[in-house]
Amino acid sequence: MQDRNIDLIFTDELKSLSLIYHLKKLVLLEERKPLRVPTGIKGMDELIEGGFYKGDIILLCGEAGSGKTTFCAQFVYNGANLYGEKAIYVSLEEGADRLTRNMQKYGFDFERLKREHIIELLDVEVSVGEGLKSQIDYILYRADMIHANRLVIDSLSSLLLAQDKRIEARALLHSLYDLFKRKDLTTLMTISIPRGSKSIGLGFEEAMVDGVILLESMVEQKVLENRLLILKMRGTNHSKEYQRVIFSDKGLTLTPCVK
Repeated sequence: MQDRNIDLIFTDELKSLSLIYHLKKLVLLEERKPLRVPTGIKGMDELIEGGFYKGDIILLCGEAGSGKTTFCAQFVYNGANLYGEKAIYVSLEEGADRLTRNMQKYGFDFERLKREHIIELLDVEVSVGEGLKSQIDYILYRADMIHANRLVIDSLSSLLLAQDKRIEARALLHSLYDLFKRKDLTTLMTISIPRGSKSIGLGFEEAMVDGVILLESMVEQKVLENRLLILKMRGTNHSKEYQRVIFSDKGLTLTPCVK
């Protein structure tokens, strides 16, 4: 009887050890999974397997009025409010004050987030050479100071077009990509596309980043409509179909286009 009890105890211990082993294995597998950074934009994250990969660099391309700035603002605002992630928003065109004012119509209270040091809005003038280097250093310094997880450069077009030569613009983008990657900043950079143009930027940007999202505006039945298409998202089984962009008093949302 005593031997049988010992066997039962031994068997139970083996089962417990086996369970612990499998639990540890599951934990390790979960830890090895690349982290996703959700946008919090309704209808977007399910198109990209839950969000962008942490630390990825994404281009957001589109004409004026297609929703680039709203998308970026929503990305950082949702990051702060929904996921507790801090952000730097670099404005090269609109200006921080105007951005804060314009986003109020969606209920995005950037003033509060600035006071709480959760988001920083940086006004940056377009520069070249040493001036540009100093600006980039300052952006990275502020990102370190607030422990930022998210970054927006609005717009990348302004920086690239200010360079004298195409090779200099390409080198700049390569440098930005490396610097932001090292800081593990999930980054959105906007590219302005002239109305009617079929190309994106200077032609090399798409190949140098992790993801490319296209925002388009068009007139259908005398009404201006907006839509979104994911052209590229490395390592992600992303949607290949157009999504309708709807603007409301809460920002933008995405719904499938009616076929």
